[in-house]
Amino acid sequence: MDPQADPTPTTPSPGASGRLAGRRLLVTGASFGIGEATARAAAEAGARVALLARSEDKLRTLAEELGAVAVPADVVDADAAREAVAAAAEALGGLDGLVNAAGVARPGPIATTSPSDWQLTFDVNVRGLLHVTQAALPHLAAAEGADVVNVSSMSGRRVGSPEMGVYAASKAAVHALSEGLRREVADDRVRVSVIAPGFVRTGIFDDQDSDAAERLGHKGREVGLDPRRVAERIIEVLAAPADVVHVEVAMTSPDQ
Repeated sequence: MDPQADPTPTTPSPGASGRLAGRRLLVTGASFGIGEATARAAAEAGARVALLARSEDKLRTLAEELGAVAVPADVVDADAAREAVAAAAEALGGLDGLVNAAGVARPGPIATTSPSDWQLTFDVNVRGLLHVTQAALPHLAAAEGADVVNVSSMSGRRVGSPEMGVYAASKAAVHALSEGLRREVADDRVRVSVIAPGFVRTGIFDDQDSDAAERLGHKGREVGLDPRRVAERIIEVLAAPADVVHVEVAMTSPDQ
């Protein structure tokens, strides 16, 4: 499906003098969880925001609420992702920020997890991130300073659960890609940062019926961070002075 951008939004008034006033930000995974929380926080901070996710109805409802641009697409589809990024850049008059928050988790033991779940995990968490980032880089490089913020996980550095090995491997890839990209685009004044939270109350397991998903979903609800706390840190990274790069921000709740 070709993404159709809504008309260029009016900058939300509550944050017009906020820390991100004048910024043009694309957020993936914007229909729920960390992506939605980040979109809300960025709009409140004065940014003009484009929202990318597969859930078109949710996306357009949120875009209307925030005065944002909706560019529905599946990040796994390289052509659709490219078209969505182009639509966002056109609607906003360019891009100087990208938050890659789209992600999936399919928990289970490595010995028994299906190849289709492995494939989906890497397709969304790694390939999808690459598709959007690659399409956005020319726009970011053309800006007077820009940011890429990749939402990874503390699992990318250490496997926190024996049933999250495949997910952790995908997030380790996000860490490595982020470090490589940071070195590649530094001369273009594009900062690259990783946000690595522990469990977050996103409901990422709610549509799954495996025992592992039920256990991990319960743990997330019990001890997970509020996604708004993660969004706050993302805004801090985006608003940092130009001579500061937050290479990696790890965060968790006290009970984890």
